[in-house]
Amino acid sequence: MENAGAQEWPGTGTWVKLLKVEGLTPGNALSPSEALLYSAFKIEKRRAEWLAGRLAAKHLLAITDGAADLDTYEITPDPLGRPSCGQRLLSISHSGGWALAAFRPRGAVFLGADIEKIEPRHPAWYRDYFHPDELCPKGAAQAEPDPGLATRAWTIKEALLKALGLGLMADPLAVKTGAGTIFTGAALKRYREMGSPPFLLETRAWPDGFWTTVAAEPLCRPGPQNTALRITP
Repeated sequence: MENAGAQEWPGTGTWVKLLKVEGLTPGNALSPSEALLYSAFKIEKRRAEWLAGRLAAKHLLAITDGAADLDTYEITPDPLGRPSCGQRLLSISHSGGWALAAFRPRGAVFLGADIEKIEPRHPAWYRDYFHPDELCPKGAAQAEPDPGLATRAWTIKEALLKALGLGLMADPLAVKTGAGTIFTGAALKRYREMGSPPFLLETRAWPDGFWTTVAAEPLCRPGPQNTALRITP
């Protein structure tokens, strides 16, 4: 597959595409129904982010298929609300002027991606969205949270919640990151409803000043080290 500006993430078997949000126009890339959605946005920032995410996702589909016309692809929610094109699952994220899309050409039923800018946060962000040992491992001296490490953990939480079709409708505390991933509450309920699929996480400090994570089920049956840890709520 020609990359055409996309990047392969072999750990999850996915391809990701980044686009700068600013300055994009739809051209002929949107289907008629997508064009109606685009014109309905009242907030320009949301409209621009939505467009950039759709364009990034369509570029990945076109690269996979060797196609040229982006308007032949229509991205709609799947039954869990995740972006898809027909039976092909995608994931889309925005942060700090970037839009990101992830896609696995060999298919996926569990796929989520998140990009997040590393920046100073209000103390409430750390307090409300993270378990204490996610930011300060057991046995380590208590210190101010590291924005970079916290941002990485946040992208893991969001990527998994997107793969579950929950997004931030679920409490981020329902996903605990660390040596093993632990689901509780709504995240655990949905995970069990999906058949408790094994998954892999791939994280990168990319682009500069950001963390990006992709979550996807393995391409082949994994060993025990690739299965998620689960606890009863």
